[in-house]
Amino acid sequence: MSFKKHLIISTLIRVFLIYYGEVQDSLSDVQYTDVDYRVVTDGANHVLALGSPFKRHTYRYTPLLAYLVLPNLLVHPSFGKFIFSLFDILIGVLIKWILLNCYRSNKISIETKLLKLETLNNRNKYLIKRKNEILNSNNEALPPKYIRMAEISAYCWLYNPLTMIIATRGNGDCVSCSLVLLSIYFLLKNEQTIVQYFVAGLFLGLSIHFRLYPIGFCLAFYLATQNRTLEKWHDIVRSILKPNPKQIALVLGTVVALGSTSALFYWLYGYQFIYESMLYHLVRKDTRHNFSLYFYLQYLSSTFDVTVLEKVLTFLPQLILILMLTVRYGQHRQTLAFGLFAIAFVMVTYNPVVTSQYFVWFLSLLPLCVKNFRNIGIRKAVFIPVMWFISQGGWLLPAYLLEFKGWNTFEFIWIQSIVFFFSNVLILQMLISNYDIAYNYKID
Repeated sequence: MSFKKHLIISTLIRVFLIYYGEVQDSLSDVQYTDVDYRVVTDGANHVLALGSPFKRHTYRYTPLLAYLVLPNLLVHPSFGKFIFSLFDILIGVLIKWILLNCYRSNKISIETKLLKLETLNNRNKYLIKRKNEILNSNNEALPPKYIRMAEISAYCWLYNPLTMIIATRGNGDCVSCSLVLLSIYFLLKNEQTIVQYFVAGLFLGLSIHFRLYPIGFCLAFYLATQNRTLEKWHDIVRSILKPNPKQIALVLGTVVALGSTSALFYWLYGYQFIYESMLYHLVRKDTRHNFSLYFYLQYLSSTFDVTVLEKVLTFLPQLILILMLTVRYGQHRQTLAFGLFAIAFVMVTYNPVVTSQYFVWFLSLLPLCVKNFRNIGIRKAVFIPVMWFISQGGWLLPAYLLEFKGWNTFEFIWIQSIVFFFSNVLILQMLISNYDIAYNYKID
């Protein structure tokens, strides 16, 4: 079956889920539609009345999201779900494009080195034959098995039930994920022109405007554009202080996109835009829909103000891990995708607030790394997702009893939050230990 047919099938599944959600909403107390979807739609209603979306209580997103779902009020209440599902499908397409580009990049690099072999080595009949094939072929062409691998990786996203449900429930995180993948696509393009790095920066800046989490990717993006391996800390500092033209273009694009959108909405909505869409997320507490290790602490201290020391101690572990992962994987184009995945995984796992839609932050990057996990083995490949879903299910049961039955299950939720946290830590450790950069393009 062709990739286009898979796109059609995965699109039809999402359309079915959207219509199924309307039926469930009308029949069940457990609503299929995400509560945030209703909040964003209410914000769009204020925008339609030429007001501020922040007049809607708990609207804490970019105003662009409210503009995006204006058809909810003009066409159909579920129109925004179709928009988010299109971005969801776009992510699958981008995964294939990025991987094909990475394979081509490795192919061209390897074959260029082969062409530069010394004359003495070229006496080998195989090398002479291979060189002639290379010189007479198109360097952009890839063997079918690599195209197939890129498509299989895309299917890991397109047919992922969790990501499909999150998008069709009306969550807009797939928009920021698609912008992140667009920035990766342009950053890793083979041409390596100044313009492409500027465009990559534009998409990175837009993704940060939609969601703050891509800020954690900035240093990795920056280091991946340098032309040599940085082995010592002073080399990294020197690279930051003395940027090359590619890095300047990347930073300029990011600043232009993030600065222009932020300035525009600050002019329209004032300080309330800055606080609600950005600053609030630094002090946010969530004592209901929260997988976080810090859930019970937030519940017990919900009537107290957050101290500076508490925020520092909360964010310090993930900041240290993000920095370590960035230096280890972020400064190489070949390992950038895995570095971004690991960074996103750490940000979600260690965050004071963790909800289901946050999972798409790293799940959208995981398919880019699938080809490098061939040595993981069938047992681990089955064990990892099973453990992840079971640890989630263990949390969801007491959370359901608390919210819908009114049972006092806070302590059980706290215990399950701890289990879920350590499950994530174990999963990341297993993925890092089984990640193999050698599984890229190879000359047959």
